[in-house]
Amino acid sequence: MPPRRRARLSSRPYSFIAASEQYPRGWLAARRTRPSKRARRAVTTIAQGDDDGTPLSDEILVGIFADLPDFSDLVRCAATCRRWCRLVSGEAEFLCRAARRHRTAPPSLIRSLALGFFHSPRSGVAPRFAATASATRQFGGLRQQPSLNALVEGLDDGLFDASRVVASRNGLVVVELRRRKRERAVKLCVCNPMTGEVTILPPLGGKEITSPFACTVLTADDDDDSSHVSEPPSSYRLLIVYGRRGFTACRTYASDGSGGGWSPEAKVWDAIGLRTKAMASMATGTGVVVRGVAYWHSRSIVFGVQLGTLRAEHLSMPLSGHDPAGNTLLGVSPDGRLRVVQVVASVCPTTFKNRVAIGVCARSAPGGKDKWDPQTVIEVVGRVLPAETTWMQLQWMCEKSGVVFFTAGCGGDHQSSDVYAMSLDKQQVDKVASHQGGEGGVVPSWEGLHGYEMDQTSYLRSLAMDEDDP
Repeated sequence: MPPRRRARLSSRPYSFIAASEQYPRGWLAARRTRPSKRARRAVTTIAQGDDDGTPLSDEILVGIFADLPDFSDLVRCAATCRRWCRLVSGEAEFLCRAARRHRTAPPSLIRSLALGFFHSPRSGVAPRFAATASATRQFGGLRQQPSLNALVEGLDDGLFDASRVVASRNGLVVVELRRRKRERAVKLCVCNPMTGEVTILPPLGGKEITSPFACTVLTADDDDDSSHVSEPPSSYRLLIVYGRRGFTACRTYASDGSGGGWSPEAKVWDAIGLRTKAMASMATGTGVVVRGVAYWHSRSIVFGVQLGTLRAEHLSMPLSGHDPAGNTLLGVSPDGRLRVVQVVASVCPTTFKNRVAIGVCARSAPGGKDKWDPQTVIEVVGRVLPAETTWMQLQWMCEKSGVVFFTAGCGGDHQSSDVYAMSLDKQQVDKVASHQGGEGGVVPSWEGLHGYEMDQTSYLRSLAMDEDDP
């Protein structure tokens, strides 16, 4: 049998997704191809007629589900019985679109949306994914920390070698691909690990963009305008912000745009003080979207770009009293406000010695430019972390689930430490990865750590899947 031909890397945008398969090789597809005995029994029961005591047809029930205003209501319906779970999972795309159309308030936090994080183990190696315990139980293929090269079938070997993740939001991951020596072009790739879809975007030459740049991805989950038809769940827009001589510029890429090209360069109005160091700080941090504004943490300020007008917002950081410049994350509160998470100083109630804690505060109101709510301090040292812990380094915050990834330890090597995940709403901390888990005795590095949470449509589809048999 002749060897299978692999696709060439092209500069034009294209997507490696087979028309005959809804899910070619993503994590959701791998989970679907391994049904457990319990799942097969459930399917058999449904096929024979699973009576839930409701004298309503499937069409009527789906119509009722579509009028629910909150995404968490759909999750509760799926947990009611097997029939409802089958309907919610099978009509996930339609229900998520209807929920966005009827949304009157931000969706409640769903902690299980957060699956883990991507990181670069060492130079020249493709980024790998470290899964949380719940994600490992649900998706068995995540036990061995798969690399980006194993996401889809049909790509060139080593496509993601020496690449780096630059953005992660709403189930999509944006990767900057490897560049040759002396090549100034920026090559970006958008991946959906759940479906296995990978799209390589047209490169941007040195005259079209400068580095460093900040990047974020916008999806249908960010569409809160009920005055028009929502975009398809698979559509997305990419926003990159970078510096020019004398002004701040931006470009966008739309997945459903004609020709698949980048938009012309546009000026971000009223942007001040964004020098190279400030832009580099934005490029390595999380980008969140709140009420039509994309925000990044830039040293001592929060910088925002209004997506409709391309005007800039500059917010002063809330005072924490402990390393606010290098240990701060941005997120979204359960009620849809901009939220800041910082490492702060606290006092041990028994020894009265200073120790580190996590402080959380939200913006008071959209109109209150620099007004923040009083800070809430979450004590984790001595309660869930060893009492001898002397430092914590915040790494990433998943805005839809409220899960924060951070490293902590009592020594001086911040890269050779364990990674923890903390749910801000439940204040629960779990260890996700250990510095002793490297391959071949190599201590893994958490450089370029980017958290990952699946999109809401994929989450609803996964609800009908039972855990694998042991």
